[in-house]
Amino acid sequence: MGSFNWKQDQSEGRESRQAVLDYLAEVLTSPANPCDSNQLRELKMTSWYFPDIKQAIDKVERVFADKGDLRRAIMLAAAYEIIERLIS
Repeated sequence: MGSFNWKQDQSEGRESRQAVLDYLAEVLTSPANPCDSNQLRELKMTSWYFPDIKQAIDKVERVFADKGDLRRAIMLAAAYEIIERLIS
Protein backbone atom coordinates (compact mmCIF):
# COMPACT_ATOMS: atom_id res chain seq x y z
CA MET A 1 0.00 0.00 0.00
CA GLY A 2 1.35 3.44 -0.93
CA SER A 3 2.07 6.08 1.63
CA PHE A 4 -0.36 8.91 2.18
CA ASN A 5 1.01 12.31 1.25
CA TRP A 6 -1.45 14.89 2.56
CA LYS A 7 0.34 17.87 0.98
CA GLN A 8 0.45 16.19 -2.43
CA ASP A 9 -3.20 15.14 -2.18
CA GLN A 10 -4.17 18.67 -1.14
CA SER A 11 -2.22 20.16 -4.06
CA GLU A 12 -3.72 17.71 -6.55
CA GLY A 13 -7.20 18.43 -5.20
CA ARG A 14 -6.62 22.17 -5.56
CA GLU A 15 -5.40 21.72 -9.15
CA SER A 16 -8.36 19.48 -9.97
CA ARG A 17 -10.88 21.97 -8.52
CA GLN A 18 -9.22 24.80 -10.42
CA ALA A 19 -9.43 22.78 -13.65
CA VAL A 20 -13.17 22.27 -13.07
CA LEU A 21 -13.66 25.97 -12.34
CA ASP A 22 -11.69 26.93 -15.46
CA TYR A 23 -13.81 24.53 -17.52
CA LEU A 24 -17.07 25.93 -16.13
CA ALA A 25 -15.92 29.51 -16.75
CA GLU A 26 -15.05 28.62 -20.34
CA VAL A 27 -18.39 26.89 -20.95
CA LEU A 28 -20.43 29.65 -19.32
CA THR A 29 -18.69 32.42 -21.27
CA SER A 30 -18.62 30.56 -24.59
CA PRO A 31 -20.61 32.06 -27.46
CA ALA A 32 -22.14 28.58 -27.81
CA ASN A 33 -23.73 28.88 -24.35
CA PRO A 34 -27.51 28.78 -24.91
CA CYS A 35 -28.10 31.07 -21.91
CA ASP A 36 -28.75 34.59 -23.17
CA SER A 37 -28.79 37.87 -21.26
CA ASN A 38 -32.55 37.62 -20.64
CA GLN A 39 -32.18 34.21 -19.05
CA LEU A 40 -29.24 35.44 -16.95
CA ARG A 41 -31.42 38.30 -15.68
CA GLU A 42 -34.19 35.83 -14.90
CA LEU A 43 -31.80 33.63 -12.92
CA LYS A 44 -30.54 36.66 -10.98
CA MET A 45 -34.10 37.72 -10.16
CA THR A 46 -34.98 34.20 -9.06
CA SER A 47 -32.23 34.37 -6.44
CA TRP A 48 -33.71 37.68 -5.28
CA TYR A 49 -37.13 36.06 -4.78
CA PHE A 50 -35.58 33.17 -2.87
CA PRO A 51 -33.18 34.89 -0.47
CA ASP A 52 -32.31 31.66 1.36
CA ILE A 53 -30.13 30.69 -1.60
CA LYS A 54 -28.16 33.93 -1.49
CA GLN A 55 -27.94 33.84 2.31
CA ALA A 56 -26.48 30.32 2.24
CA ILE A 57 -23.89 31.35 -0.34
CA ASP A 58 -23.07 34.53 1.60
CA LYS A 59 -22.64 32.48 4.80
CA VAL A 60 -20.13 30.14 3.15
CA GLU A 61 -18.30 33.20 1.77
CA ARG A 62 -18.24 34.84 5.20
CA VAL A 63 -17.33 31.79 7.31
CA PHE A 64 -14.59 30.59 4.99
CA ALA A 65 -13.36 33.95 3.68
CA ASP A 66 -9.83 33.32 4.94
CA LYS A 67 -9.75 29.73 3.67
CA GLY A 68 -10.01 30.26 -0.09
CA ASP A 69 -9.32 26.69 -1.13
CA LEU A 70 -11.84 25.25 1.33
CA ARG A 71 -14.40 27.89 0.34
CA ARG A 72 -14.00 26.97 -3.33
CA ALA A 73 -14.29 23.25 -2.50
CA ILE A 74 -17.54 23.81 -0.57
CA MET A 75 -19.03 26.02 -3.28
CA LEU A 76 -18.04 23.55 -6.00
CA ALA A 77 -19.54 20.67 -4.00
CA ALA A 78 -22.79 22.63 -3.70
CA ALA A 79 -22.77 23.37 -7.44
CA TYR A 80 -22.28 19.68 -8.24
CA GLU A 81 -25.13 18.70 -5.91
CA ILE A 82 -27.44 21.24 -7.51
CA ILE A 83 -26.50 20.22 -11.06
CA GLU A 84 -26.95 16.55 -10.21
CA ARG A 85 -30.45 17.25 -8.92
CA LEU A 86 -31.28 19.28 -12.01
CA ILE A 87 -30.30 16.55 -14.43
CA SER A 88 -31.72 13.58 -12.57
